Amino acid sequence: MALTVSSRSVRLAVLAGAGVLAATAVYAVTDHADASEGQAPPAAAATAGHRTTAPATTPTGPAAPSATPSAAQAPPAVAEKAAPATTPAARATGAAGEKALAATRVTARQLPDRTAQKWKELAPPSTRQPGPEFQLNECVTVRGATGWQQQGFISAHKTPAVQDSLGFPDAASARAAYRAVLAGMKDCEATSRALQKRYGLAADARVRQTATAGEAAAWSRTWTAVQGLSAPGAQANHIYAVRRGSVLVLLHFDEWDSAAPRSYDPKGDADVLAGLTR
Repeated sequence: MALTVSSRSVRLAVLAGAGVLAATAVYAVTDHADASEGQAPPAAAATAGHRTTAPATTPTGPAAPSATPSAAQAPPAVAEKAAPATTPAARATGAAGEKALAATRVTARQLPDRTAQKWKELAPPSTRQPGPEFQLNECVTVRGATGWQQQGFISAHKTPAVQDSLGFPDAASARAAYRAVLAGMKDCEATSRALQKRYGLAADARVRQTATAGEAAAWSRTWTAVQGLSAPGAQANHIYAVRRGSVLVLLHFDEWDSAAPRSYDPKGDADVLAGLTR
């Protein structure tokens, strides 16, 4: 997958600055680059920083991704050129905005399936200025955020979890962004299957909503993923979205079949949402 610098902010991109473990959390884009897009050079991830983006063009030919994602090691250029935790542009949100983002932060102990996953924080939370578009996954794009705080976690299986808190000018804007997430996830099964077909894979994606609570919702997606915003291969993705005042809280974690058997029961998602809304 080619990496470029533009205005679109991608959910996991900033973790490239966190070092060796972060290579897993950015889905190992340099080690599992899609054959149709070309191998991304190590310098691409280092220079792109938190503005690293998804490909600007649609893949032009079918290419079956590797079926076995692994816990990749970050190339030296990524580990040596770590991005700062806070950039001057991030301060544009103002003290009140940063405080609102920080209030939504979860800890490793609050993450789902923590007994089996043994979550650990990758680095201190990173506060940055978002671009015009924030891409959560293949199905959801959020627009209009004015503040962004991200916290990355790594499991004992070297699989990632990421919390993104997006600040908006007011509650109405955050509510509109939350509804955009609902709309994108409603069509996510069809979107995911269309992507699989484009890459010559069996259209096995299944998406279901697992819990709701006011302006909060959770989903589970099981599929054979296409390399890009996701790691390739069979997996389950767990997605959570909560609107808290003028902040949209997004939490995402993955179970990769190649890393470990799936251990999380989505019946626990109601409790996860309750924790995110407090």
